[in-house]
Amino acid sequence: MLTHRVRRNTSLVLFVGLMLASAFFWSMSSATDAGMRDGVFSGRAQGFSGEMVVAVTVGGGKITAVEVVSHNDTPFIADPALEALTAKVVEAQSSQVDVVTGATYTSRGFMAAVEQALGKASGDLADGVYVGSAQGFGGELTVSVTLAGGSMTAVEVTSHNDTPFIADPAIKTLTKAIVEKQSADVDVVSGATFTSNGVMNAVKDALGLE
Repeated sequence: MLTHRVRRNTSLVLFVGLMLASAFFWSMSSATDAGMRDGVFSGRAQGFSGEMVVAVTVGGGKITAVEVVSHNDTPFIADPALEALTAKVVEAQSSQVDVVTGATYTSRGFMAAVEQALGKASGDLADGVYVGSAQGFGGELTVSVTLAGGSMTAVEVTSHNDTPFIADPAIKTLTKAIVEKQSADVDVVSGATFTSNGVMNAVKDALGLE
């Protein structure tokens, strides 16, 4: 009787162990499947003296390079701090690293910008305002996309060089359609094909969409 009970308890322990192991490996597989897309992703955040822009390169699902494209912080303080931070992020494979002493706001701005870029790479964007650009008819066209509650709540073209009397009404139609459809792919406006494609591509750039 005692032997039978021991065997039954042993079987139960083995069963629970197998279930836990299966759950562990399933979760590990799911985490891998939900990894980052390869490519170069931009991120923006507030530094000490203004906006900071970074470009994060992802290859093989890992962070392979981080570049500070622009910043407005004091160069002799920010530049060495940013050089150290970019190396730390690649080494840690994370946007969350130790701040550099004496450059706290620069460090936090940098990490926030990298975090935004990684959100684009993983398709998991936090609420906030995202900026993107693309080629319009007459030059670069820039947009800002506002996300709230996981949805696009506003799209604004902040600058463009296209012919105003053609582009402006087309842009108004496009931004409204993008928010309504919750997609960067909407119908082009007749007579404003290049402007339409520019707006849609800029929104895709803002959200890290291919």
